[in-house]
Amino acid sequence: MMDDTAKENRWNRLKQRSRAEYQPFVNAYALVSVVFLVVVLLLLVTPLRRYLPGYSNVVEQQELTELEQSLTELSGLVESQQLYIENLKRTVLGKAITADSLEEPAEVVPSQTVTALPPSEAEIKLRREMEERRQGQSGAGPTTALPTAGGEVVSLAQVYLVAPVNGEISAPFDLTAEHAGVDILAPQHTAIKSVRAGVVFMAEFTSANGNVIGIQHDHNLISFYKHNEQLLKEVGDRVLQGEAIAIIGNTGTQSTGPHLHFELWYDGRAVDPRQYISF
Repeated sequence: MMDDTAKENRWNRLKQRSRAEYQPFVNAYALVSVVFLVVVLLLLVTPLRRYLPGYSNVVEQQELTELEQSLTELSGLVESQQLYIENLKRTVLGKAITADSLEEPAEVVPSQTVTALPPSEAEIKLRREMEERRQGQSGAGPTTALPTAGGEVVSLAQVYLVAPVNGEISAPFDLTAEHAGVDILAPQHTAIKSVRAGVVFMAEFTSANGNVIGIQHDHNLISFYKHNEQLLKEVGDRVLQGEAIAIIGNTGTQSTGPHLHFELWYDGRAVDPRQYISF
């Protein structure tokens, strides 16, 4: 019995000695673990992670990419707004150029007569294929005439346009009556299409013309669509040829029924749309 008690006491002394010897290591391990956990939490939830090697480069690159995208969008918006303001200012101030206000150009007599060469068969074939491909993409009908002699300079007759709506012309183009477009009769709620791809620079309501949308196209071409029931696009939107941009309606004091007042401006002057579009 005494032997068992002595053994037990000896065993307890050994355990206490071992615990006393290893206690500093256990305390140090616990302290290191706590410090490591605190450092990891600080890196995860505070901006200190930016100072990690390699992490800051990834974050900065992502932020630069986002800033570049925002700058591109803002640049496009500013460009559209400037275009809208310039066209609106010219219209409001009455500085729009019409056929009656144009001065007769001075006749230039060339030193020698130059005969314009007609387009080659290869050029005509290429232009025809490009026009047919463009028609296939927009689902449009017949094309315009083939290019004529001196076709290097693109005239409005060579610019392919689609009809905004199909219907009867109730009021023709007549600058003497201050009617710079055509009125097209169509059922209410008919979708109005863009005659050509471009950028919307005007989308607003006026008391006289109701809901108006204006589109800037290439080749110095502008189109206006007035008296709409609803506008489907906003300023700065890019539209495709044949894309729906508005719904025909009867808005504005100058409208007496559902119709579209359509204007076409080329090189700063109003032109008769019937010469270039089949309604």
